[in-house]
Amino acid sequence: MKIGKCKLCLSDNIELLSESHIIPRFFHYGLKDDKKKYNLMMPDKFIEGKRQHWQNPSGAMYEGNLLCKNCDNVIIGSLETNLSKILIENEENYNKEDFYTDDKNIEFKIYKNIDYKKFKLGLLSILWRTSISNLEFFKEVNLTLVNSENIRLMLLNNEAKNIEDYPIISYLLNKVDEKNLIINPRYLNENGNEYCKLIINGYVFLFIIRKLESSEKSILLQYIPNHSGLIHMQIKEEKYMKKYVQDIIIATKMKLNEKLK
Repeated sequence: MKIGKCKLCLSDNIELLSESHIIPRFFHYGLKDDKKKYNLMMPDKFIEGKRQHWQNPSGAMYEGNLLCKNCDNVIIGSLETNLSKILIENEENYNKEDFYTDDKNIEFKIYKNIDYKKFKLGLLSILWRTSISNLEFFKEVNLTLVNSENIRLMLLNNEAKNIEDYPIISYLLNKVDEKNLIINPRYLNENGNEYCKLIINGYVFLFIIRKLESSEKSILLQYIPNHSGLIHMQIKEEKYMKKYVQDIIIATKMKLNEKLK
């Protein structure tokens, strides 16, 4: 262990853990291939005829010297445990009445027994960890200092704030799509409005890193963590993953061609 400053509680001159998971361990179940390797994809690293955009580590993604034992094992650990229970309980629920198609022919699954605080903070803890990580896989996530500090305090104080604060829209990948991989987060900052998309083992999480306007809240209420105990998760269309990766690779090729001009 190294002596330093904890990123969460900001305690200085404290022992820091040599391994802190950036993506919770439970999200790694089922991700290993026959060679016991993980499948991690970085589409913007694509080079024709090579595999730079694929990473196949044998261990889960973790980093050292970020958090003290209490922050990692107790604060973050409890959030991970609660998030795991919520997701696994709903993953195992295949009641037909929980699936429906809306008037735009978009499929949804209703996730039940959602604890607003536990679900929201559990997901925000992943976003925050990707933002403080030094791993190349998460280098795109560059939260502004204000947003990073706001989320840090929410996690430290176990305070999820209001529904419109830092909402998260969760999606499910279609059952025919490739699910057993993690794609590096895509981050966007448009005129001070931050967004982050993270795809993990069958889920797509879109973090809206700001406060929703009243009109937005009324539209998105059933799709974001709220106090109803229910969340309507859209099931992405077939081959969403393939198109998503292809679009990033095409954008990468265009950037490379522009540099060569």
